[in-house]
Amino acid sequence: MEKILKVKEVGLAVPESFPPQLHISASGTVPTAGWSNPQLMPHVHIQAPPDGIYGFDFVAVPPEGATAQVISSIEVADVWENLPEGIKGVRIHASQNSKTILLDLSKPDRQPNRYIFTNAEGVKRVVFFPEVLGPLDEGESLAGPQLEYHGAEGQLTFHGDDISQEQTVLGTLISVALKLNMDAGGLDFALVLPPVNLGGRAHQAFETVSFKIHSKGRMARPAGPELTYEVVHLNGIAEDIPVL
Repeated sequence: MEKILKVKEVGLAVPESFPPQLHISASGTVPTAGWSNPQLMPHVHIQAPPDGIYGFDFVAVPPEGATAQVISSIEVADVWENLPEGIKGVRIHASQNSKTILLDLSKPDRQPNRYIFTNAEGVKRVVFFPEVLGPLDEGESLAGPQLEYHGAEGQLTFHGDDISQEQTVLGTLISVALKLNMDAGGLDFALVLPPVNLGGRAHQAFETVSFKIHSKGRMARPAGPELTYEVVHLNGIAEDIPVL
């Protein structure tokens, strides 16, 4: 393994995961054709870097024997798990240069901008964004919340006014209509979102409850309650993820 010639670009992305992960991608150049097996080799830090910048060497296997003497491009992608506290960015080193990209995870007043909820079996059920973090379809507004529901009813995504939010003594009650059928009966989904203080960290775990709310509809209205509730306990993760 040898360092590549130069680093050209570095990118970071934080996927939906817990514990949080960091996806690192980089592109650069090598002095000849035929380089293979590109990797990011982490520097060994006995103590956390005082500036919060963690180093990686962009390395690859040079070719054996004769090869075209032409500057060539090379790319690498890697996943960094178990992120250290206080990380502020990464620095990718090549033989002739290095590039640094910052990841702001040090704000003391950080607020959650993504919530992930799973049921007891660990199956993903709901992802809630208080404000949309990325572009939607062309022409759609970026303002407002987004809720992604994954369950027996399918994979459904709700935006803006399709999501009801009501402040209660329990916390914020967030609800969406999974099935609209006033005559035969409908199905709503609601979850209780408690206030979560991140305390300067990137994420905090908590527990809450959700409800599937079945309505009988207008066609058949026997005596008794018109709404029935299916309670689902959820494990929640509140996160402040960078918008990249």
